[in-house]
Amino acid sequence: MASGIPTTTRSANVRRLTPLGGERYERPWVVPLVLALPFLVMIAVLRGMTATLPIFHGSDELVYHYPTILRFSRELPFPNLHSYRAAQTPLYHLLMAYVGKVTGYQLWRLRLVQVLISYCLALAVFRLLARRLRMDRFQALAMTLLFVLSPYVFGQSFRLGTDNLALLFSILAIDRFERFRESDRLGPFLAGCALIAAAMLTRQSAAFLVPVAALYTLRPASKLSVAERASALAAVALSAVPVGLLFLNWHGLVPVGGDPGSCGLCAKNGSGGLTLRGLEVQTMELTLASIGIYGTVLFAPLWIPRVRELMSQPDRGRRVAETVRAPLIAALAGAVVLALFPARPGNDAAGDVWKAASHLPVIDGSSLLFWVLVPLACAVLWLRLRVAPRPWLVAVVGGCFLIAAIAIRYPWQKYVDPFALLILLLTLRVEELRSRWRLAGAAVLVVAFLAYTVDYSSHRSTPHRASASVRRPLRSADPDRLLN
Repeated sequence: MASGIPTTTRSANVRRLTPLGGERYERPWVVPLVLALPFLVMIAVLRGMTATLPIFHGSDELVYHYPTILRFSRELPFPNLHSYRAAQTPLYHLLMAYVGKVTGYQLWRLRLVQVLISYCLALAVFRLLARRLRMDRFQALAMTLLFVLSPYVFGQSFRLGTDNLALLFSILAIDRFERFRESDRLGPFLAGCALIAAAMLTRQSAAFLVPVAALYTLRPASKLSVAERASALAAVALSAVPVGLLFLNWHGLVPVGGDPGSCGLCAKNGSGGLTLRGLEVQTMELTLASIGIYGTVLFAPLWIPRVRELMSQPDRGRRVAETVRAPLIAALAGAVVLALFPARPGNDAAGDVWKAASHLPVIDGSSLLFWVLVPLACAVLWLRLRVAPRPWLVAVVGGCFLIAAIAIRYPWQKYVDPFALLILLLTLRVEELRSRWRLAGAAVLVVAFLAYTVDYSSHRSTPHRASASVRRPLRSADPDRLLN
């Protein structure tokens, strides 16, 4: 073996390090199969994707994405990218238009392609956790399933939409940047920049990855020469050129004829929430609230034994004070942000955090739920950053996303929820996942996610859901009618 460790010894180590039976997952076919199971089950439940899963903003499929794909299909090989119905950048619709030449343009066929994109996303998350965070296959598989089953990832897997393809490109880019940090070779970095360009050509909001790439280039510990740093920065600038040319062509952030009302980065016609020179601090607060929920549930099994240990010490007063001082300061910072910029939902807020917040008292402009979750999230991030196996990765990706969230004018949970969970997963250490008790928080979240999906699948209505008159053409698969 290249490592000099005999095979039998290394196999014994695998068994010792994975007490939950992780050695069974060393077989190369097990992980792809297990990750495919949730998608296969839903395909069966949705009768081969001929039934429609009601999800948040589900009407976007019919109103924007499907008509745009069909129009592009009639204009291949070079569709008109100046004017089309969807508000997002056109790579997803172009890809679907070209794939449809092979598969056909019936809605259920294109939805199956969407499922395949989400399955590739699952594989990309697994690769990131296994190769960059050095989790063993069982640990990486468990955390990947947690991420994939989260409502704002899993639900988007079965309706046409740009979210999961942009998320796939983003995960792959982050993986390449971490490979660049490990090797100081420009090849992975250039690949990451190409993936950033693809992500921004899929969704404008992926632009937060540009400063991520720039920070990786300027990393002080890097061994790059001056010429190599200059080349890397040039690649970062070039990654923004394709989407910049589209913006110039459109004279704005959406194509001519696109609906700015479905563009999170576009200006509002009316103000529904608190703004800071046109920026929405409440979207960042929504991100922190999601981090507060997920972080508390996910890491509670790790913190409870630590609290018991502290309380059993003879000098527990001093030790507790030393332990909680920094997290309390972080929580206070979160409270100050809420005091300065109350988390008012306005007319445009969408998501279950906002719904839950609406049932609680409002204090100084913000729901009591936000007063709990935002300071809690700041404390969680501080604690996790201190123990994260790759603090640079967490600080750069998490920091850039939180800052960029202020530019998202519509505080919709689907925009921020997947990245809130991803940031927390990037803080996990291998040794934190080596017992059933420590995985209890992840198990609770998975059960909650599955219950959420079942609830939506059965009867729940969602924001921007298509009316019956709009949904009817889907069942008849009448592309011509949708184009009119």
